[in-house]
Amino acid sequence: MPQHDYERAIKLSHERCINLGIRKEQEYSKKIISDVNLQDILFKKRKLIMTAMLYIEHIINFTKGSNFFVLLTDSEGCILNALGDEKILTEAFGLKMIPGAYMNEESIGTNAMGYVIKNVKPVQLTGKDHYITSYNRWTCSAAPIKDQDGRLIGVIDLTGYIKDVHPHTLGIVVAVSKAIEEMLKAKDINETNTANCNHLKGILNSIDKGIVTTDINGKVNYFNDAAAEIFGTSKKLNSSNMSTLIEDWEGVKKCLGSDENISKKINIKPLNKNVTCQLEARRMYCDKKNEFEIMHLFNESEGIKNITHHKNTYKFDEMVGKDESFLKLIEYAKKIADSNSTVLIMGESGTGKELFAQSIHNYSSRAKLPLIALNCGAIPGQLIESELFGYEDGAFTGAKKGGNPGKFELAHGGTILLDEIGDMPYDMQVKLLRVLEEGFVTRLGSKKTIPIDVRIIASTNKNLEEAVETGRFRKDLYYRLNVLPLYIPPLRERKGDIRLLIEYFMDKLSHSLGKPKVTISEDRLSMMEKYNWPGNIRELQNIVELIINTGDIPHNHFIRKIYKSGNTEYKDSNLDMESIEKGHLEKIIKKCNGNISQSADILGIQRNTLYNKIKKYNIKL
Repeated sequence: MPQHDYERAIKLSHERCINLGIRKEQEYSKKIISDVNLQDILFKKRKLIMTAMLYIEHIINFTKGSNFFVLLTDSEGCILNALGDEKILTEAFGLKMIPGAYMNEESIGTNAMGYVIKNVKPVQLTGKDHYITSYNRWTCSAAPIKDQDGRLIGVIDLTGYIKDVHPHTLGIVVAVSKAIEEMLKAKDINETNTANCNHLKGILNSIDKGIVTTDINGKVNYFNDAAAEIFGTSKKLNSSNMSTLIEDWEGVKKCLGSDENISKKINIKPLNKNVTCQLEARRMYCDKKNEFEIMHLFNESEGIKNITHHKNTYKFDEMVGKDESFLKLIEYAKKIADSNSTVLIMGESGTGKELFAQSIHNYSSRAKLPLIALNCGAIPGQLIESELFGYEDGAFTGAKKGGNPGKFELAHGGTILLDEIGDMPYDMQVKLLRVLEEGFVTRLGSKKTIPIDVRIIASTNKNLEEAVETGRFRKDLYYRLNVLPLYIPPLRERKGDIRLLIEYFMDKLSHSLGKPKVTISEDRLSMMEKYNWPGNIRELQNIVELIINTGDIPHNHFIRKIYKSGNTEYKDSNLDMESIEKGHLEKIIKKCNGNISQSADILGIQRNTLYNKIKKYNIKL
């Protein structure tokens, strides 16, 4: 913008401020909304906030230590987020430049964000360009964020002290605003494509006949739910070939190659039974020149319909353990599985709470109905209500057309797993309690009540009794959930199962990783049994995966953990750090048949260093 146009725009803005009755001594915005109203705006603008956050963090990292802060506002000037260096951000907060405060011209006078809102153009304001005196210490660069139709949806602003004014600052902000616009555009396109794809999948999955599309060589490109049930291979079907799924594939392929449609009875290979299915197949031309797909339509025979295919979810018979108390816990879980009463699963992270939740569902009469899970600690507080209860069309800006069912509706007839229930926001606890007591939900933006029949399983790694005492968790909700308590012991309380679990994970992970199983030495097994496993079974699984990938437990990785865990029993043994290092060196040197250069390469040290260690530990070559 030419300098004279810029100066004229600032002068006109100052004149408007005088007419609006804004005083130069004013420090705070005239409009600062309540937390309740702010939460509603944050919910409506969540896509803008989440998209912009990545770029805002980049700006903060780039300007860290330079006393700058970033503000993100909506199209009306409401601050949605404020981040930056502590010193200058504290000053801004002292002037109530906080989420919920409005930065439009009418509320706080001439400023960069207010200018962008009025003119939808980037600008840099410095010192007395600002109308109120409190802002005269700053330089502010702001740029508009627009949607695909060119409408203003937000403003991003970078503010610092006046001594740090630089024209490049505005360039940074403009570049970031453009990047946010492009990302929002890409997200909109992706959401549209996803919606169209899901719509098509929904139609195909509503058909009770199996549908599979392949290329001319039989490689599966797509299949619907009915096809997955017929072949009993679930999601693995997408890496299959028709030659492994049906008999006489070559005959089918030959006929289709000559443009003939197929209609015949064929045998299904994965069922390992003499069960036939009616197949109809035809060619479908693709966009690519001279290429086509084949659509296979499978009509189930009664023989197939009578075969039940279980989904790949956890069940009690998959649990690994021989510890007496653990086996009693499984029997208890089986007894309560078919009840409608609420289950509260407690235990440390990594103990297998989700495994028990799924097993309980699959052991109950609700097994063939949905099990819907929601991690209460992973979703922002302002979004959790719509996730649980759903919303109506037009409930908020950006709401999906036609509305959206919540997790309770999706779980109707089945089970809902409320994972990390201890992290649920306090205000949501009240709403959840009401649903549990009344047996119906109300979508956001609706007055209609929807009856639900859902079995509740809640899980937590928190001490809920302590949370109740400190006022972080409602007592009435705690007792409503804790009808059938289930406490899963940590791995350190069932050490007799450690070797069994190591063997189980060794078999499972070596197969999935396509690597050979590794034999673990007795001293390593003993070491693993003595370790306290603060990460429980999940940590044990990770260690086994490490062993499979590296061939051993590096002494400087795992042994250090044992010492940090304060395991005195292990400390008192003769396997101190030097003994372990000596044993590791001997093992590698022996594996290399005494070749020092090769041994040093494997150990990642110099040959001279290895010679010094050989001398130190008196290792015989």
